[in-house]
Amino acid sequence: MQRSHVLFVLSDAKPAHERAFREWYGREFKHTLAAGEGVISVHQYEQHDVDITQGQYAPLPLRYLALCELAVDGAQAAAGQIEQIFSWHREQPAALPPAAWLYYPVSEKVGRAPANLPSLLTLAFANAVAGREAEFREWYATRHIRHALHIPALVSGQCFERTQFQHPGALEARFSMIAVYEQEGTAESIIESFASIPPETFAFPALDIDPSRFAEWVYRPWALEP
Repeated sequence: MQRSHVLFVLSDAKPAHERAFREWYGREFKHTLAAGEGVISVHQYEQHDVDITQGQYAPLPLRYLALCELAVDGAQAAAGQIEQIFSWHREQPAALPPAAWLYYPVSEKVGRAPANLPSLLTLAFANAVAGREAEFREWYATRHIRHALHIPALVSGQCFERTQFQHPGALEARFSMIAVYEQEGTAESIIESFASIPPETFAFPALDIDPSRFAEWVYRPWALEP
């Protein structure tokens, strides 16, 4: 199967139910999701404690992230899988209601593979200024995704655009574009990387990107404790 879409599944535990949630999340949820029709792979992450934006942007309110690669014939063909995800969370007493955002790749994956897989991920959640969506999409997918690799900590990147069909669940899929960067080193190293490059390295067209609807955070690979 060849990938057509990526489903970003955002989850979290109810207060005081973290242990039970993590046990379910790393075993039953992951294995059942991975066995679904059209699912190619499932990789689980959680938000890092280090804020690489240094307070400029808030993290998404659901802490756990599953990246689910799909091979489906059109976005609506993922509706059944998304409904199942909502149902599994409803049936799990330790889980909060999840979100499920469906995106598709709009750029090549640029860069190289990280030395160790799975790696840290830096995710950028972005929107265009109203009326400049076409320029923003082209700039992000053909220029910025490559320019971002001037940051020494980032080794690869790819852009994903929100599908017209959405069944988001607990959180609106409010970002038109998500960029996924594989990262080497520590979360702190990206902050150091930002400081090590000249400001003119990046050209952020102020008329294209909407800074009021932008977020960025580091996610670390998540694995069930022995």
